[in-house]
Parts: sequence; C-alpha cells; structure tokens
Amino acid sequence: MAVLSNTEISALSTQERLALIDELWESLEANHEANQAATAASSAQVPDWQRQILDERLLDLEICPGDDLSLAEARGQSLL
Repeated sequence: MAVLSNTEISALSTQERLALIDELWESLEANHEANQAATAASSAQVPDWQRQILDERLLDLEICPGDDLSLAEARGQSLL
C-alpha cells in the first residue's frame, strides 16, 4: 500500500486532492457494502421447518416439472 506523506499531499493540486478524497470515499463505501452483504448472508439462516418445506417443493418440481403455474396463470384461475 502506497502511503502519501503530508508533504506529498500538500504538493498535490486542489483538484488532485479532491480526486484522492473521492477514491478513498468510494473504497470505504465498497468495503462497507461488502461487509454488509457478508453479514446479511451469514445471518440469513433458514430454520429447519422452512428448509423442509423448500425441499418438498423442489422434490415436487422434480417429480412433476410441468405442474407449476406462472403468476399470470394463477391470477387467471383466481388463485391470487
């Protein structure tokens, strides 16, 4: 990692320093978003009962692949 000294930063033009600030800010935002995504993924655990329902639905789709309805079809049948 390259670290600029106070002398080197002072030698930059105002426009260059503002560009440096923008780069630093964007890197902080990207790091923050990545940390939030990792935290959300790790905390979004599915309870066993929900996993069982999902497994049953996946099995049903494997056994009868054409039996599912699109949202439009379900609305047409007044199911929703």
